[in-house]
Formats: sequence, structure tokens, C-alpha cells
Amino acid sequence: MGFQILHFASVTSTQEIARGIMRENIVIVADEQRKSYGRRKSTWYSPPGGLWMSIILRTPLWDILTLAASVAIVKALKQIGINAGIKWPNDIFYKGKKLGGIIAEKADELVILGIGINLKNDIPEEIRHIAINLPDVERDALLPIILERLDEVLSLSKEKILEEWKRYDITLGRRVCIMDVEKICGIAKDVDENGALVIEREGEEIHVYTGDLIFVE
Repeated sequence: MGFQILHFASVTSTQEIARGIMRENIVIVADEQRKSYGRRKSTWYSPPGGLWMSIILRTPLWDILTLAASVAIVKALKQIGINAGIKWPNDIFYKGKKLGGIIAEKADELVILGIGINLKNDIPEEIRHIAINLPDVERDALLPIILERLDEVLSLSKEKILEEWKRYDITLGRRVCIMDVEKICGIAKDVDENGALVIEREGEEIHVYTGDLIFVE
């Protein structure tokens, strides 16, 4: 695909910088983000040491882009010896804790794919029970591997991407609750062709497209 990387020391968010550029295959990388965010504008702590980036893409896979990106990230991590998993819809998990997150925002004919992965950055005390980092992994070593894997994954069919996603998934088969407009609890059975999570609740299948997922043990 051929990506061009633009590096910044400190930004409000790489997503914001990307919206001011809007040229496909540009990658915005920052040492730190002062006002970064995840889905639904939730705060994402982005101090120096982590991998914080946004990629401007033109792709027909908009509806499953976060799933495709999660596959690419997990494959890249596996390449350097880190066996991570994917929690629907957009979290990278390692040793039972959140290692990274993904956001995709449509902008006209392009999509801005935001990726945050905890590496050498500190994890605030108050979230250490749910978040983890990789202090021995260098950002500039991991970044090109992720871009290579992303290029490969985005060349696959939607069916193949979903098949790959299920290979690394840690969600399906578990009892979960989705917090959205309403609380939906049941067994995570599958993901459909549009990336929605299929939840079985009292014999009914519910397709959920977004929401905060928690595991119910």
C-alpha cells in the first residue's frame, strides 16, 4: 500500500491532526497525546513511551475496519513473541488486561483509523488492575510490522478477515453484558458479516453493533 509516516512530538490527538491532512495512506505518529480519546470520546491516557497513531485510509471495509485492524495488531505482536487476543469490538488484550484500543472515524470518502498500544509508557495506578503495557517493546520496531500486517489484512476478503478475527478472539462463547442504550446480557455466539456481535439471550439472537462489553464470570 505504501504508507508515509509523519512524526509529531506532542499533539492534542493524532485523530485531530489526521482530520487536518486527509490524504490516504498518511500515518500520524505522536510521542504523546494531550487529549486523546477512544470510542464515544472516552479518555485515552497517552503519555510518552506508547504507540499512538492514526492512519488515513480509503477502504470498502469500513464496517469491519476495527476488527481488521485488531487482527493486524495481534499478528504483529505475535511476530515479536507476544500472544495477545481480541476483545470485541476494539480492544487488544494481553494477560487478561487491556493492552491497546482502536477507533475508526469516517471522514467523507476516507477513514481515520486510530490505534493506541501501551508500550514503555506508565500506566496510572488507578487502572493498573485492568490495563497492561509492554515495557520491553520499542515503538519504532513495532510500528512498521503493524503497517505491514495491516496492508496484508486489508487485502483479504471480508469473510477471510472475520475468520482470522475469530482465530484470535477472546469474546465468543462467554457470557457478556453490553452497556449501550439498554443493557443486553447473554452468550456471545458469533459476529455477523457487518462485525456486529451476535448475543443469544433466552433463545433469541440479538445483533449488537456498538457498546461497552464486560465479561460476566
